[in-house]
Amino acid sequence: MIFTSNIGLNPMKYLFIYVIYNFYYLFFQMSFNFVFFNGDVRRDKKQEAMFRSLNERDNFLNKLKDMEQKREREVKQTDAAKKIQRIWRGHRARNALRLQFRAEFDAISEAQRGTEQVIQMSQLLVNFYETRKDEERLVMLLAELVKSRTADKAFELRIRDTQRLLLARCCAKFVQQATENTIFFHVFRYLEDYVTCHAHLYEAISQLGLFEAEFHLLEALIGKPENNNIQKMSLTPRHLQLLTRIFEVFVNPSRATPISVKVADRLLKTLCVNITDLNFVNYILYYIKDHIRLSCPNFSVLFEAIRSADIPNGWKARPEQIETASIRLRSILISFVEHIDKTNADDLVQYFNSLGPFLVTQSAVTRDLNVKEDLSEFGRLRTAINKHLMESCESTLTSIQFRRAACAYANTSKVSVSTLISLKKYFSQYLDLLASSNSFVEALYGFISSSCRDGHFDTGNQVSPKINALELFCNCLTKRVSSVADSDFDPVAIFVDFDNTVEFLRDTAIKLIHVMYPQLENSAIYTGNSKQKMEKAEAEWKSVTESVFSILGAIYQKDIRIKYFPEGFWTNHGREVLSGLGDQRRLPRRRLPNGRVLQERTMDSEFVERLSAIYEHDSDSENEDENEREENGMLPSALRRAICVMKHIPFIVPFMDRVKLFQRLLNQEHDKHFSENQPRRNSGFNLTVRRDQVYMDAYEAFKPKMVQDKVRDLKSHVIVKMVNWAGMNESGVDGGGIFREFLSELLKDAFNVDRGFFTETEGKLLYPNPTAPYLLGADCLSHFQFIGRMIGKLIYERQLQEVRFAEFFMAQLFETDKDKDMDLQHMKSFDPLIFKNLKVLQKMSENELDELQLDFSVVTSDVGLVRNVNLKPNGSKQRVTVDNVNEYVRLYVNYHLKQRIATMVAAIRRGISEVISIEWMSMFASHELQILIAGYEEIFTAKDLKKHCEMRFAAETLGDRQYEQMFWEVVDALSKEDKMAFLKFVTGCSRAPVDGFKSLNPRMGILVVHPSEDELPTSATCMNMLRIPRYSNRTKLEEKLRYAINSGAGFELA
Repeated sequence: MIFTSNIGLNPMKYLFIYVIYNFYYLFFQMSFNFVFFNGDVRRDKKQEAMFRSLNERDNFLNKLKDMEQKREREVKQTDAAKKIQRIWRGHRARNALRLQFRAEFDAISEAQRGTEQVIQMSQLLVNFYETRKDEERLVMLLAELVKSRTADKAFELRIRDTQRLLLARCCAKFVQQATENTIFFHVFRYLEDYVTCHAHLYEAISQLGLFEAEFHLLEALIGKPENNNIQKMSLTPRHLQLLTRIFEVFVNPSRATPISVKVADRLLKTLCVNITDLNFVNYILYYIKDHIRLSCPNFSVLFEAIRSADIPNGWKARPEQIETASIRLRSILISFVEHIDKTNADDLVQYFNSLGPFLVTQSAVTRDLNVKEDLSEFGRLRTAINKHLMESCESTLTSIQFRRAACAYANTSKVSVSTLISLKKYFSQYLDLLASSNSFVEALYGFISSSCRDGHFDTGNQVSPKINALELFCNCLTKRVSSVADSDFDPVAIFVDFDNTVEFLRDTAIKLIHVMYPQLENSAIYTGNSKQKMEKAEAEWKSVTESVFSILGAIYQKDIRIKYFPEGFWTNHGREVLSGLGDQRRLPRRRLPNGRVLQERTMDSEFVERLSAIYEHDSDSENEDENEREENGMLPSALRRAICVMKHIPFIVPFMDRVKLFQRLLNQEHDKHFSENQPRRNSGFNLTVRRDQVYMDAYEAFKPKMVQDKVRDLKSHVIVKMVNWAGMNESGVDGGGIFREFLSELLKDAFNVDRGFFTETEGKLLYPNPTAPYLLGADCLSHFQFIGRMIGKLIYERQLQEVRFAEFFMAQLFETDKDKDMDLQHMKSFDPLIFKNLKVLQKMSENELDELQLDFSVVTSDVGLVRNVNLKPNGSKQRVTVDNVNEYVRLYVNYHLKQRIATMVAAIRRGISEVISIEWMSMFASHELQILIAGYEEIFTAKDLKKHCEMRFAAETLGDRQYEQMFWEVVDALSKEDKMAFLKFVTGCSRAPVDGFKSLNPRMGILVVHPSEDELPTSATCMNMLRIPRYSNRTKLEEKLRYAINSGAGFELA
């Protein structure tokens, strides 16, 4: 120790020098150790002395360290003792001062008390007040202060703000310890007169726990609940008195002190975090619902506090408390819905502009929480109450009150797009009502347009506000378009800039498809990460793209009826949307997980194959095996875009291009069937039918059966043998022509209204008979499924049938969306009188609707069976009003045009889909499907037919050219009916092919044989050939031709 002190070194520094010194010493000395052959090592005396010195020095340093630690402990003990003594002396001094102040207070209180004495007492009390000891003194002083202010209001000015605040803190302590027997009148009266009437003091006392103390008193008054039932509890007068004082700044205009958002935030925090669950849901929430209105003072401050509440960071609560607080805040804000003044635009705007952002923020808060499940009794009760509050909120947001308020808000000039987007989930439920608001729809479109660059929509992020606005705008526009009759169509009434808007939506739809399936830089095929990104983008953009596709489809359906847009508008977009069709570039072979290598294919063949299968994969993806999923995943981006176009907006592709594509699909289906049934390729299916019983004989052969169902044979060649009315086989050999005649006669019989399967509108348009199940019995649906098979065979063979279906029936027959509503315009063809009445109904006032006493039910009579049918659950109990009249019209139209024939339509669809993929037909509109089935109604001209017909003479003469000219003059002079009969006589079909006579295979031919005045013309429909004798004059030619084509003799003339 002496050495260390003399050299002035720290012990640790000395240790470091010492170690370095001895390291070098040992290094040089160890080399002189004596080593013997037996392994012993001996040191000299100096070495031994050095090692002894090292051990002594180590012991010395350890002792030095222990002494240092001991000194540190002694210093800490000394400091702690001084602190305790200081605290004790302070406590003893304060106690002494309290006793002194208390004695002075008591002395003053026992004497005559004037205003000066009251002031002195207030100064003294704050210095010695202790809970339990000085409660009576506090109450007595507060009573004196209240009495003095009542006598002289100027007295209040003599009490300094700091003095008032200190007394208010004493009051908070008093209330915090209160019980159900506590008298709190003087406490709250003092706070009202001296503290809460001043904004700055109110804010200061709120920081010192005033709200926590007040609600503690409330829960003390309520007491322990008898059970855990969630129900509205009655409030006693004391409860009401206390709650009124707590919420006085919101419910009492005469004492409404302007408060800051911070004060409101502290009040909300106490409500949502500190109050027990049952007391909040059974007492406080109902008080807020019943007593606080949007017109109350300070309500805007409360709104702002709710909207800006930062629960996770500002309230510093635990995760389970954050979840509960968020749910309570939601229930408080939504509870004001019932009191919104729908005539006050400012209230509506204030409320909805706060509700929207709040719901978005709180949803994000609760979504990111990680709350552990609490299985205790307290935890289960909290979970049950939170669930109850959430269900109550959802019920309110779907209530009639909220719907009316939302519609009123949508019609204000201050409607906010951000609010509309944040409440899209709920506004979407009221599109029937909201779509009628011009300000609502125009605000959405204005917001969308503001984000456009050079008139083009900038897609950005799929969750961005403009994307949500686009989706909502399209949904509203769809409702507007579908609710307007064709005769009342006014583009300006639907939307101000209707034409440009439709063009904008058409181009936006194409752009969205490119966003979902972007062009790849290095590869044309999606693989690995690019495939996953594509699938994710497809799912994320699905909602908005479906909305855009839906409005375009609705406008297109309207346009094809009223011919509003110029011809070529829908296809005049300047973009190549079917880039894969006709592309002969070869795709690389791919190896599937099972080891199979895909056959090399071109872009064109892959496009047709994938398009034919894509609907099946989409509708039954769960049953799709791994190979199919992998094969679909390897589709090039161009093909995916083309398939998306054909599935959703095929009308932007020219009609004849779609017809060619459809024929490609049919050809592929033909080839696929024959490749799978090679042994039967040349044999076909033989069918013998009686000419006068064509329908029933065919039904017995091809009706749906549990076993031995011959539906697959409909994809083969059906070779028909006709039996005449005498029971004799007709002489014709079926090379295709007899089958065409058979199918035509069969469907003509099936569509005959006298048979009962179909009925007609006033315009002679066919649709399934709603009373057919009652008239035809249990086999009714089996017949409809058979008819569907025959329609499928008709399309499969590209044959045409002279029939006109009602548009509402066609719209359902090939529609892929089963939930799609029927257009009001369809009712015009069904029943013009009902259509007219429904239009009048939509324009009626509230009083006029009240006089009609309509409800959401209809009375039907089916073959004498009278029924009252609800258009929606409990519809007979809900009146039709101005708010829901559009909904009533929509449901009424859907019931009569859709629901009544739904089972028959489903059976026909099932039959068609057994022959061809019914989803293929979705690429055509209903009027285009009518063309595919029945052809164009325009009658051909001789000039057009002559271009694609070859006439030959068995024996050439000089007058051949004159005879040919005479023949075509006779054909051209035929009536409409005779021309159709002529075409049927030659080809087996009364209508020209959709893509013209050039598509007849084989080409139509006319053979002029030897002269004869008695023979009739004959035909070979399987060869599209007419055999006609060379008559001597035009009159004889016309007479014999008319007789032959109208004889109906079948193949007896052959």
